[in-house]
Amino acid sequence: MNYFKTLGLIFGLIAFLKPFYMHIIPWDENKFLEKAYAEKRPTWIAPVAVAGLILVSFTWYMELTTDIPYSIVITLMFSLTAVKALVLIFDYKRFYLWVAGMLSKDKVKKIILVDIFAGVFGLIMIVLSILLF
Repeated sequence: MNYFKTLGLIFGLIAFLKPFYMHIIPWDENKFLEKAYAEKRPTWIAPVAVAGLILVSFTWYMELTTDIPYSIVITLMFSLTAVKALVLIFDYKRFYLWVAGMLSKDKVKKIILVDIFAGVFGLIMIVLSILLF
């Protein structure tokens, strides 16, 4: 199995299952989000974001040095994660305000919509990984 198929299946599966593990399994996902994205940036965020950026960079390296048809599709889709990583590193305050705003009682449905979008994105990535590779 090539790198792009593996990346697409793993990343797609994690994204596809997000609505399930965030909303269907009985636990308080709002408290988890409040703790994970506290007002003061937790120490784990920067190393994890940098690791994600390194993985995106490696994916681009693989894209440019291998000749695998349609690998650009997975590369571009996976590269979207770099946006979140960059925001978490350079503008955490704005990200925190966005998450805190969605956690307010009248806007909880926005979190569900974000997770549904992530699930659909994951499904598309899985399907493309299977069909293209």
